Amino acid sequence: MGSNTSTKRIWFIGITVLILISPFVVYNLFLNLPISKTKIDVEFRVANGESINTVINNLNKKGLIKSKLLAKIYLKNQNINKTFKKGVYRFNTSMTPKDVFKKLINGELDPDILSFTVPEGYTVKQIADKLVSKGVIKDADAFIKEAENGKFDYEFLNNIPKDRPSRLEGYLFPDTYELRKGMNERDIIIKMLDTFNYVYKTSLKEGLANSKLTLDDVVIMASIIEREAKSSEERPVIASVFYNRLNINMPLQSCATVQYALGKTKPVLYFKDLEIDSPYNTYKNAGLPVGPIANPGKDSLEAALNPAKTEFIYFVAKGDGTHHFTKDYNEFLRYKKLLNN
Repeated sequence: MGSNTSTKRIWFIGITVLILISPFVVYNLFLNLPISKTKIDVEFRVANGESINTVINNLNKKGLIKSKLLAKIYLKNQNINKTFKKGVYRFNTSMTPKDVFKKLINGELDPDILSFTVPEGYTVKQIADKLVSKGVIKDADAFIKEAENGKFDYEFLNNIPKDRPSRLEGYLFPDTYELRKGMNERDIIIKMLDTFNYVYKTSLKEGLANSKLTLDDVVIMASIIEREAKSSEERPVIASVFYNRLNINMPLQSCATVQYALGKTKPVLYFKDLEIDSPYNTYKNAGLPVGPIANPGKDSLEAALNPAKTEFIYFVAKGDGTHHFTKDYNEFLRYKKLLNN
């Protein structure tokens, strides 16, 4: 009888110990065992401000962790309560979850991925030159040539005139991209066109259906606004000035279009500059220029599609990034003289 009682007690103690130890064992196995014996590279992206829970869910979807609960417990034990460094990480399925989290915690981004920003208002040539300077590509001319001659299947490119001097000018959307070193020119261009396509479908397409403007008209106007405006608040007003000029058959007379025709940015334009023979020169040619003069951002595109309602015909730069607007030519001259003094 005593022997049976003793045996039961031992069994009870053993089971209790196993119950207590088992979670600890499972937890450590989770952290220290690779999810797979096969080594498969996985590119993993953390977006700006992405929550830890979202990162854990994405790691699970990518097959880099098996238990979201144990992952949350581990990060809590490590006192990790802030999001990880944004960017692209390189993992593989033979890594342990502990090694995966170590890279995330230390912000060890993929060294072959560069964060590349296309500023609003950059031209195709400026983008190509920056790609070279950042070491993403080696040949700016190859990028420009692909932009000119490459075949890209997007609805918004269908109506661009085939004889346009710079076919994709205006459509390489300004944004921050993660690009792999040595990436080919075509894939980079596709990334930028994909972003434009998203903005077109989510912010422009519906409005264009109720407008007399074509998308190309909007992009051309937006490119001018982008180069003329500094303040987002003024973009719809500057758009109204240019549309008002078009409505009275007045030349746009945008200095930005002349700068594009010259192929360089000059701090001061002289009268001889305004005489340059170019389809982009809106001092000599009526209407919109033959194509966009830059790659505009979303604010300028929306301003071109939805201009403010004003009677303004003229504007003068104040020198602080804002402008003085007027519908009176004499007031325009007086204000211009006042600023020049």
